[in-house]
Amino acid sequence: MKMRVIRACLNLSIVGFFITAGCASVTPPMAVTSNPTGAPFEERPALSPEQEALIVRRTQREQELLSSQLNAESAAEIALLHNPLIERALETLGMSGFDRLQLLHTLNPNFNRGRPPSTMETRIERSISVNAMTWVIIPALDPTGTLEERSGRVRAADEIVALLFLAKRAWINAVATRQAVHYHEDVVTALEAGREIMESMRQVGNSTELELLRAQTLYADSVINLTTLKITAAVERERLIQVLGLWGDDADSVKLPDRLPDLPRTVIGPEGLEARAVSQRFDVHAGRLEGLSGEAGVNARADVRTSWLAYRGAYDLAKYAIDEIVPLANRRSDEQLKLYNGMLVGVFDLVTDATERINAVNSTLDSEKTFWLAEVELQRAMAGVGVSAVSIQQGLQNGFRPGATYHVH
Repeated sequence: MKMRVIRACLNLSIVGFFITAGCASVTPPMAVTSNPTGAPFEERPALSPEQEALIVRRTQREQELLSSQLNAESAAEIALLHNPLIERALETLGMSGFDRLQLLHTLNPNFNRGRPPSTMETRIERSISVNAMTWVIIPALDPTGTLEERSGRVRAADEIVALLFLAKRAWINAVATRQAVHYHEDVVTALEAGREIMESMRQVGNSTELELLRAQTLYADSVINLTTLKITAAVERERLIQVLGLWGDDADSVKLPDRLPDLPRTVIGPEGLEARAVSQRFDVHAGRLEGLSGEAGVNARADVRTSWLAYRGAYDLAKYAIDEIVPLANRRSDEQLKLYNGMLVGVFDLVTDATERINAVNSTLDSEKTFWLAEVELQRAMAGVGVSAVSIQQGLQNGFRPGATYHVH
């Protein structure tokens, strides 16, 4: 709400300066799986009534999610429900055809005696990722089979949970660029009005050629920035849709909010994070399987500490920008307008101030996006997936590296 007010006030003040100066459809899989163009590429056996019932329930849930604006959690849920990577990973874990709704919304009764892991902050250990982890961790850490088979199972489990965080990051980037586009559309409108007014003032000799050129340049730059942002927003939306595993009408039905959520009122403290990470992170469990728990624990603690420091720093910077930087820019603009009305400064000073206010809001929007990405990274660090993707074969040959980078494609 605060950023809405700031944005509205800022846009009005820009215009005021220059005026004063002068339903989704989700198609369930059929016996023949088709690619997005409709050409069949893989024959699959006919589905049993139970499998068809699972698909119907999953489709209904996807339709429900796609009928509303997506948030980070619903984006993560759609990714797990729809992305074809999940089925391949489940097959590797011996869970082919497993009910993905159960995977997301139910704790595995065979894990931790059916009780959820001890948590201190549900903003970090979200139910979707915790539930999914309880189902995949048991088959992933099955000590039977060859090294290659065990490594494949660990990677498959990592891919499933890591995809949730990948979807959240993609959602944040898509919404942040969408928010930036909306702001810059208002900026372009205001600066265009300012340019036209100063052109009229120049004709009657009330502004200098330099002042007019500055207004024209500012407007031209804003048009370029808006065009660039629109391209970026379109690309980020497509990246999100790819992570969700959607295409066609389903992809077109994705609805995004106009802006990121407001910052949370409180920040998550570091108390207990390291201990919980060592006790419950996926990569630590995988390390113990191969007798490498010491190194896994050291890397887990470092990963969590690093992620929390980045998270806390991003929160402080974003909050300072919202509470201090933008209000100061607006107050400075008010004072400039008073000086202009008293004929103590010229139009050129107003144009310069408009540039500074635009930069202040831009930096604030960037800091908000950085914070939300940092929170997702802290969630990922607590789960121990996504950048750990333990390869048991590689761990035995080259030394276990739970901090090694692994990308989900």
